[in-house]
Amino acid sequence: MQNNLIRKRAGMLFAFLALMALMIVPAMAKTKPTVAIIKAEWCQACQKLEPTMMELMKEYGGKVEFVVLDVSSDDKVAESQATAKKLGLGAFFEANKQKTSTVAVFVKGSKPQFMTMQNFDRAAYVKAFDEAINSAGK
Repeated sequence: MQNNLIRKRAGMLFAFLALMALMIVPAMAKTKPTVAIIKAEWCQACQKLEPTMMELMKEYGGKVEFVVLDVSSDDKVAESQATAKKLGLGAFFEANKQKTSTVAVFVKGSKPQFMTMQNFDRAAYVKAFDEAINSAGK
C-alpha cells in the first residue's frame, strides 16, 4: 500500500516537473530579432531598397523575423497597423507610418535597437542584423 502511494506521488511529481519544463524551455529559447520595414508601392526609395532587403531576407531568414508594414493604401495601413499591434510594435508604427523606406530592428521590447530611413547601404544592415542576433542571444 505504501509502495502504491510512493509511486503515485512520484508520478505526480514527474508530471509536475514535465509541465514546468514545457513552460520554462520556450522562455529560455532565444528570441529572434524583428526587422520592421515600412514601405509603399509608390515610394521610389522603397523600390530602390527592395532588392537589398530581398537579398537580406534570404540571407537572414532563419535568424531574423522580417515584417513588412505596407502603407500603400488605407486598407494596407489598416492591415499593417493590426500586424504591428500584434507584434508589440503599434507605437512604432503610429510614429513612423508616414516615413516610408524606414527599416527598424527590434531585439526585445518596442524600442528599436537600430532605425534608419532611405538607407541603401547593405553593410549597415548586415552590421545591425548581426548585432541584433548577438544581443538576442544574451
